[in-house]
Parts: sequence; C-alpha cells; structure tokens
Amino acid sequence: MVGFDYLHIYVRFKYLRTEPKFSKTRQKKRLKCVQNNHKISRLTFNTYMHDSSREQAGGAEKISEDSMARWIAALMTGTALLPSAAGAQTAAIDTDPVRQSETASGEASDDIIVTAQRFEQRLQDVPISVSVIGAKELEARSVASLADMQYSVPGLSSFEYGPGRESIQLRGISNTIGSSTVGTYFDETPLGLDFQPSALSIRLLDLERVEVLRGPQATLYGQGSMGGTIRYIPAAPRLDTISGSVEAEYSGTEDGASNYKAVGVLNLPLSTDIAGLRLVAGYERVGGYIDNAVTGEKNVNSTDIYTVRGSLLVKPTDRLSISLLGMYQKADQANQDFAINRRSSALLPSPNVERYTLIQGKLSYELDFAELSGSASYIDRRSANQNDVSSYLLPPLVAPPPLGFGLPIGFIDRIGFVTDTDFSIYNSEIRLASFNDGPFTWQVGATYRDMKTHSVTSTFTAPGALPFALLESDDRMRSRSYAVYGEVGYAFTPQLKAIVGLRYFSDRKERDVVSTSFGFATTDVGDGTFNSVNPRFNLTYEFSPDSMVFANVAKGFRGGGFNLTSAGGGVYTIPPTYDSDEIWTYEIGTKHQLFDKKLILDASVYRSEWSKVQSYALVPGSVIYVVNNSGNVSGWGVDIAATARPTRTLTLSATYGWNNLEFKNATGDKLPGDPVDGAVRESYSAALDFRPPFDDNVTGIFRIDYQHAGKGQITLRNFGGQIVPRPGRDLVNLRLGATTGPVEVALFVDNLFDEDAPNIIGPLGVLSENLEQRPRVIGINARMDF
Repeated sequence: MVGFDYLHIYVRFKYLRTEPKFSKTRQKKRLKCVQNNHKISRLTFNTYMHDSSREQAGGAEKISEDSMARWIAALMTGTALLPSAAGAQTAAIDTDPVRQSETASGEASDDIIVTAQRFEQRLQDVPISVSVIGAKELEARSVASLADMQYSVPGLSSFEYGPGRESIQLRGISNTIGSSTVGTYFDETPLGLDFQPSALSIRLLDLERVEVLRGPQATLYGQGSMGGTIRYIPAAPRLDTISGSVEAEYSGTEDGASNYKAVGVLNLPLSTDIAGLRLVAGYERVGGYIDNAVTGEKNVNSTDIYTVRGSLLVKPTDRLSISLLGMYQKADQANQDFAINRRSSALLPSPNVERYTLIQGKLSYELDFAELSGSASYIDRRSANQNDVSSYLLPPLVAPPPLGFGLPIGFIDRIGFVTDTDFSIYNSEIRLASFNDGPFTWQVGATYRDMKTHSVTSTFTAPGALPFALLESDDRMRSRSYAVYGEVGYAFTPQLKAIVGLRYFSDRKERDVVSTSFGFATTDVGDGTFNSVNPRFNLTYEFSPDSMVFANVAKGFRGGGFNLTSAGGGVYTIPPTYDSDEIWTYEIGTKHQLFDKKLILDASVYRSEWSKVQSYALVPGSVIYVVNNSGNVSGWGVDIAATARPTRTLTLSATYGWNNLEFKNATGDKLPGDPVDGAVRESYSAALDFRPPFDDNVTGIFRIDYQHAGKGQITLRNFGGQIVPRPGRDLVNLRLGATTGPVEVALFVDNLFDEDAPNIIGPLGVLSENLEQRPRVIGINARMDF
C-alpha cells in the first residue's frame, strides 16, 4: 500500500497520530498435427470473430460443503455419458488441409482461438477453466468496461470508486490489504500494482477478445493471479485490406445527465502482407446522476474519458513478426460515485483523475524447432483523487481536552484528504515454446519488472487552518522482481495428456516513508526480498475432439510488503514486513461441444485453500494494528456455463458461479466464518440473442441480458466493528435494432428496471456514504464498418 488508502487512514490516527498468419514452416507443422489427430487447427482471423460468449448456465441456490462430493460425482457421471453424443461431432472438425477450418457442411468453423496457455489453441482444447468474450459479443452486449460484463463470467465481480479505482474479485478470492488477487494483462503487459483498489482503467475499445482464466495462474502469469487472470487482447493490424469502423452513441440517464460516445477505428496496410497500422480513438462522456444536497449542484459525478491507441505490425519474413503498440488514456471524474439515494452531503468535491501512457514492443521468430518470442513495455501512470473526511477527523478536533483539541465550533467545518500517485513501470519477458506437433511439448521463459511508485498524501481544512499537519505522507517505493518458469506437456495417448509447470519468483522491495500524524513526524524505511515457488499439475482426458475432462492443481501467490515500524513509538516492537500469501486450488472440470456445436457446456468444481492470508493483527499489549499473515481461508466452488444455438438466428447462453470461501480462524479484522472481503458468493446470468432476417439486406436485432449477483460484505472489525454490506442486485439490459450491410443501428436500455441497490453501503472506512449503482440508461447506438 502506498500512502493512505481510505480504509487505512484510521491506522495512522490510532497510532496518533492478431490476425494469425503462420509461416509456411509453421503451417506444415500444424497440418501435420491435424493429420496426426492433434487438434490444433489452421484458422484465419475470421475464426476469432465468429464468437458468441462461452457464458453459460447453472443452478443451485446454496450448496453445503458436505454435498460437494455429490457435485463431483455428478460432474464425472455426466461427463462419462456425454462422449457418445460428443463423438458424433468429430466430423465437424475437417482435417482436409485444403478446406482448413470448414465444417462438414462447408461453412467456416466457429472455433475460438485463444492464447490462455501462451500459445494458440482452440478454446475447447484448453485444459483449464476459461471464459472468452469475443469482439462480436462485446459489440452485442455494448459493454464499455469490465464492470458491464462482470456477472456474466462465473465467479467474477468488481466494484469501483471511479476510473482507476477498481477492486476485482474472482472465485471468491479478494482482499482489501496489499496487491490485487486477480492478475490483469493488456496484451503481453501485466497491469497489476502493489496496492488496491488502483487497477488501470481499461476501456473495451476495438478488442479482439477478453479472456478470463479462472483459478490460480501463477506458473505462466506470475504474482497476483490467485483467483485468476484477465487478459485484454487488442485487435491486431490486418495486412491485406483497408478497413475500419465508426461508432456514435447518445443516451440519457434516469434523473441524471446525458451520455455521449464516439469511437473510430482505421486499419491501413502499409505494404500488403508485410506491414500494417491500426489506429483507435474514442471519447466517452459518462453523465452524472448524483446531486449534492449541500451545494445544490446537479449530476456532480460526470466523467470524461479519452482513449487513443496505435498498433504497428511488421512481418518482413514468414518467420519474423515485430509489433509496436502505444496507448494513452485519460479519465477525468468531477466527483466519485458516493452518495445516499443518489444525493451527497459532502462538503467538499471528490474529484478522481487518472491518466496513463502504455508502450509495448513484441517480437517473435520461428526457429525450426520452437518459437522464440519476447516483449518489453513501459507504463507511465498518474492518479489523483480527493475525498471529504470531515465526519471522521472533525470530532477529535472539536472535542474538549483531554478527549480532543477543543477547537471552537465553526473554526473548521470541513477536511479534505488528497492523494497524488505516480507510477513508472518497466516489464520484459522472453519465452521459448515448442511447436505442438508431437507428444512432447514444452515452454520456458523469464520475466523482469521494475516498478517505481511515488505517492504524496495531505489534508487541508476550511475555513480555518491548523498550525500543524493533520495527516500527510511522502511515500516512495521500488519493486524489482524477476521470475523463471517452465511447463512440460506429454501425450501418453492421443486422449490422455499431462502438464507439469513451475515458476520461481523473487521480488526485492524498498520503501521510504516520511509521514506526519497530528503534527508528529516519523520516518520509516523498509527493505526486503520476497520469494515464491509455484507449481502446476494438469491431467486431461479427451473422449473426442469436442469432449474432455480435466483435473488441475495449481498454486497462486502475491508478494508481501512493509509495516510502518515507527507506529510502535519505541515502546512496541512492530514486525517490519509481512510475507507473501499463497493459495492452492484443486479443480475437476469438463468441456463439451455437442450436436454439431449447437450446444456448448463447461463446468468445474474446485476446492481452494488460501493460507498466510495478509490480515490485520493487534500488537500484544497495545491498540496498534499491523499486517501479518495470520489468516486462513478455504472453501468449495462451482462454475457452470452453457451456450445453445438451436438455429442460425438464435443464441441462448447462461452462467452460474458459487463459492463458500470463509475465514477459518480469527484475525485482528475477521472472525471464523466471515466471508472474503467484497466477493460475491453467488452469481448467475442468462442472455437471449435473436437476429431474424427481415429480407436479403436487413437483419433484426433483439437481445436481452439478465445478471444476478448475490450479497457480499467487507468486514472491518478492527475499525469500530464495521461490517460493510454489498447488497445483491438484478440487472436487465435490452437491445433492439437492425443491420443492413455494414450499418447497424440499435436502441438500448441498460438497467431496465432501474435497480438502485448500492454497490457498497457505507460507511466504508473513513467514507461515510454509499457507493451508488448507476441508474437506468436509455439510448441509441449507430455503427458502420468499412
């Protein structure tokens, strides 16, 4: 954690104070794989785009731990009964190299190609739990951010205070202390930071797909990937044609301001089949809906978001590929989304501003026996926000001595808290991976990361000023980490395959903090190294190319950090560091594509054991809280997903996610039985997408999405016993329109029934108001491709 997070201010107070165009060599190897019944298909860019979400359905309300054996038995029994049906689908994968990815009926295959395991595979062949939302599905859902689609992915939930202030939970793994428990990547660049909620805000503009890998992914993706990893894959330049799109949107917010959106995409081949450029630009105005009851201002929480991205792809030879990506984004929010019944009583504004620049370079070269790839990236990010903390800090100032400072009533009636943080992050990775053209496969790699963080926090008072600083800090931290990893796979038979992986991680952290609490200045210096070894074991049995069952055992982790030893005041001994925590997840899953891929099923049952959880603890004999590794969390979970396409014009999909993770022991902030902070235990969704042809040129659009999230909570027993509710919610989105040629026009309603349950019910730490749910939005969207 850098500086003061809103949940942690009180601690100081207590102290007192692309398109896949393969080389001819690679094509031959892939064709040989197909002929040998290895299911690595030669697919073109279009197979990426024929995507409907692998989001799917299920169902029980609550599952006791004793009944998990029945779930596992049912999963295995159902899997055993499906091969006969799935076996009939083998002909759908045509092994004729001339027809490539055509089905038996002569139509293009709708297989989705992913890189979840760091090389190209059909989604069906990936032996882990993965949800994929492709470009067409993102357009159909009209989603702009992760929050818009969260409950449609089993086990995924999130909440945010504003752009760049997002907290993500996956499979019930979440924590308000330390770094994120979910890994995030933009292409090959890791985005995770050392404290939360402070994830980079990613707008879903011109993406090829979003991959959500569920369960620990530390072997291939490193620290933070405990609950899973989210990968945003941008669309790569096409080298053969000029193309692009323009999109415009207008909408109105219930009892709020208007929203605007404009996005343009341009793809330019610079030299046919050799070099191409892709440009993306977007502007979004997200209208406010919160009124300030004190100042009389309306719709105070509007946001302006600007995004620009450019990608250059060069393929000078069949074997060599070089790409360069640059992205700039700025989000300017006038006030954060805190209020009660959409009315705020804040005496001071709470702006939130985030801007970042990301530059990434990638290179891949196909050797005769393997593919060598490397990437390097740089992120320059700045975030700044302000909050009204008057209700928390005013009482000790006006209380009479010895309870407080005894200031006259009215001398100070408002206190603001300001945080300004700069990040400078360099990432690099090199990887060597074998071609998957035999029973033995392997990949090895190494990563290096250098992250510098500088956070400055301060308070100000009005109308009067104090002769001393209430709370302020100047916090500098540097993290230099490296990792080496490898995975080995072996096919004992064409059906039975195994994977073993291992990652070694080491992180050297340094921290220098100068802080002031109620006029008392202190200095803290931290220096420590945190190491972790993370294995993965996977066993897969394939009944047919479209039916499999897998077992996966994996360990995840996130790095440790520092306590402020000055909090002991020379009287109490404060542990200078807290260690990395770790999680083991044991999973059995199954995947099936049935009835010529008209029905797709995906289900898994898992058990997670999270140990050394970073938690608060009291220093013996004091009222001082520090962070240690005293927590233990465990529980079961279920993910289910299904997609049905009974006709060419109708797609039905549903998902279900459930877990019962809870603390098994008491810590300074938790009791046995307390759920994990912020995580939703149960969520499910359903969607209907109907596209009937009206005539040869016009196709109708009718889509309805339903998402349900159960309740959760954030437990802060060390902060006045706070138990902060996250109410359940039901959201319905509707979209009606038509397409004619390259043009699509649609009317839409988000949050059709105007669900108003807050995302979080305050007080939350020092923040006294709720984190509000966005109300109903009605609008029109127009898009043209060229």
